Amino acid sequence: MSSSHIDALPYYDKQLDDPARRAAAQALIEAELRQTAQVAEDDPRLPVDVDVFPKSAELADLLEGYPSQPIRGIDPSKYAPPNLNEAAGIEELKEAERRGRIGEAHMAVRLDNINLQSTYGPNAWLVRNYQLNSQLTELQATLTGLKDEVTEVNRSRRVFQEETGSHLSKLETRWQKLVGSTVQLEMACMAMEGEVRGLRRKEEELRAEVEQLEAAQ
Repeated sequence: MSSSHIDALPYYDKQLDDPARRAAAQALIEAELRQTAQVAEDDPRLPVDVDVFPKSAELADLLEGYPSQPIRGIDPSKYAPPNLNEAAGIEELKEAERRGRIGEAHMAVRLDNINLQSTYGPNAWLVRNYQLNSQLTELQATLTGLKDEVTEVNRSRRVFQEETGSHLSKLETRWQKLVGSTVQLEMACMAMEGEVRGLRRKEEELRAEVEQLEAAQ
């Protein structure tokens, strides 16, 4: 533990157990926080927001309003086969042919996507799951290590503060004893000075009596 300047031993001092002192300390902390400059949301020192799961424009359109509103499904009517009656004209037949080709192309694309997903999807899903599990295991190990470090720091801090507080208490007790001894010594010195002054007055009185007796003879 570093021997840097420490002005508080929270693991040893019990003054904050008093609600009044705790409230006063909290008020000082809040006053200091109000004076501290606040960091703006667009501060360049802050990391840039990362969209972990970006959405395509089509998916964002489908999810618009979710979850307060239900998800809008894809309109399948534009891919449905045309339904014409026998009296249909040339323009209607051309439109029906166009819609039929669109539906056929759509189904062909869907079939290709299904084939690709069947061929590569399971392996890609397993590989991605393995990567995520590996990342999760690594992050959990890092978190466990950090928790252990925090626990060790708190334990070392507690031991250091308790030892330092006990040493300070012994020094305080010794200081109080020394102060008491000094006060008692000063009081004894003052008493002796008073006795010395009394003896000196007594001496002067006796000398005066002796001189009177010698003068009377």
